[in-house]
Amino acid sequence: MKLYQAVLRDSTPPISIRLRRTYSDWVSDKGFPPIDAGRARDEQEVKGARLRVERRNGSGRYTLEEPCAGGVLLTVVTYTESMPGMTGWVVVTVEQTGDDEHVTANAPGFLPAYLRTARITDGGVHLEDSPVVVDEEEVQRFVQTLTERRRRVPVVVVSIEPRDPAAAPSRAARLCEATAGAAIVARFADVRAQERFNDVMGEDLRVFGGGIRTYLAPFDPTTERYANRHRVMGGATLRSQGDQALDRVIDGVIGETARRALPDEVERTLQAVKKVLAGRAEPRAIADAIAAPRPAVDPAREDLRRAMMALVRPGSPATAKQPTGEPETGENGSRAPGDACPEPNAGSEPAPATAPDLTEPTGPPAPSAAAAVDAPALAQTVADTVVKELRPELESALTLAAAGEEIARLSRQLKVLTVHVNALRDLLTAQAFRPNAFQADATQADAAKADATFAEACDSPAELLERLRKDHDLLLADYTDEVQNTRRLTARVRDLERKLAEAGQPAYGMPIEDDAFEPDSLAAALIEAGERLPYVRICVDPNAAGQLDNQYPDWSRAWAVKAWMALRALDDFARARSSGEFSGGFYDWCANGSADRYTIPTGMLAMHESQSVTNRAKYSTARTFRVPPELDPSGRILMEAHIKLRAVGYPAPRMYFHDDSGGPTGKIWIGYLGDHLPNTRTN
Repeated sequence: MKLYQAVLRDSTPPISIRLRRTYSDWVSDKGFPPIDAGRARDEQEVKGARLRVERRNGSGRYTLEEPCAGGVLLTVVTYTESMPGMTGWVVVTVEQTGDDEHVTANAPGFLPAYLRTARITDGGVHLEDSPVVVDEEEVQRFVQTLTERRRRVPVVVVSIEPRDPAAAPSRAARLCEATAGAAIVARFADVRAQERFNDVMGEDLRVFGGGIRTYLAPFDPTTERYANRHRVMGGATLRSQGDQALDRVIDGVIGETARRALPDEVERTLQAVKKVLAGRAEPRAIADAIAAPRPAVDPAREDLRRAMMALVRPGSPATAKQPTGEPETGENGSRAPGDACPEPNAGSEPAPATAPDLTEPTGPPAPSAAAAVDAPALAQTVADTVVKELRPELESALTLAAAGEEIARLSRQLKVLTVHVNALRDLLTAQAFRPNAFQADATQADAAKADATFAEACDSPAELLERLRKDHDLLLADYTDEVQNTRRLTARVRDLERKLAEAGQPAYGMPIEDDAFEPDSLAAALIEAGERLPYVRICVDPNAAGQLDNQYPDWSRAWAVKAWMALRALDDFARARSSGEFSGGFYDWCANGSADRYTIPTGMLAMHESQSVTNRAKYSTARTFRVPPELDPSGRILMEAHIKLRAVGYPAPRMYFHDDSGGPTGKIWIGYLGDHLPNTRTN
């Protein structure tokens, strides 16, 4: 599982010396000896941690494996120097291997020191080693940094805390240290700078009152339609939850960059660097990867795009105005990486603090947008372009989407199968197919049928388990094939993304709709929730859900869909509650739902148990579930609120949860998913 990723562009040679020195200082603090500059390959082990160094002809890789609570934490730093046609880069990733509890990984500790060694960028803006302090005169420049087209990293803006002047600098410093290389962190010098910035942003995109806002890329306040895409952590939440609220901001920022694909030229040269370091290719392979042909800009397509923009935005200029002054240039005459805006000419008046119009790229003047446009002819031209020119890319995108869904499906099946094997083992051992004794409405016929089912399963348990193992092996082979196929398709899809970007519609800036996932078992719903829902924490023993799946395969799919709906609703509620957007309880969230919320019918929801249940240890103990110490120091907590996956009858599965969305953790905790628990009417 990838926990952190940073792509750093470094045009100042040599990268290797500066990176080695700062990285060596970092690992020395962990007990490793300083990295020997004269050795191309080296490997050291200290207290269970292992460090591997590989260097060859201007490229290198540092690999650090550290044991952690969730398995192994793997930090990989790969770099290559600048060469004709390419700026040098460093790719830093942190991954967790193992199936245990997930850990939190912030930026590796050497990054702030490395960022101080040169002007290092993300390809569009300068990556700072400390928070940017924005005063009133710097607002215009900072807005241009926000709206820079080439920016890839999020920008986190910390507003002034009216009650505590020291709060904003402290919060910004912690955010910057934790997200170094993966984000830019800024704070305001004073209230006047904050007010001027908010005037430029507009009502929906401002930040104030001690809150923190994360501005994703791409960003243009003049055309932004989805303000909620740029997440806000309210000042009230930060004051009440402190470091835990900051941790959620950090997790969101790092998660945003960790899941992004590498830039195309970095991806291509990274593969070549890996081969060079492994001795499977010569250094010239990197240059060959740089020289690989790139799609040329089609003048006819550019004219078509301009005509479309003129039709969509009547009255707007056909091209953006040229900036005042000459920007600093870099390699091949292009603007130097990281220079989001040029310095104004000496003595010139500062430009008004308004965001630039980024709809059209800078370039030579085009015919006036006011010119008449033949809409039917334009529509036909667009259709022809899509069919004739973009069809291969669109087919690749669809194929990749299908492959991605297949990978997710196979991965989910592997995990679900593991749960079901374990549940079946428990059933075979404890004869758990028999109905529970407290279920009074279980008939003698039900019991006899359960006994027959158990006897049939016990005839050859070894054969049954062997068959499940074979199914597991087949799924694993299919999964591996799909991963390889997806990697091949990804390169083709990037062509489509580039063409979308040329048309002013970057693919990564489009809103992502829900993928209509429908679990086929309760175990699958739990596994998916644990991986995809950031505000829901699963503390459930999956065997209880797996036993229901095994016992009632015809019903478990319907229960699983209801469980997934409830988990999505709980996640959406916890997100709004923890951020301060909503102040009520989960029942109010569902009872007064709107179209932009995930909710469930209130008839499925019970927020409390009866007093006859909670006041009797026999029943309350059955509803006291294990939770992490961060939620309760005792490691157990009574949960009364539950979701009814089947209202009445037998079986009647229940999902119990504890709402801490307004508390220190800001999460919903799922304690149980399984058959109906005992109460006064069933015993």
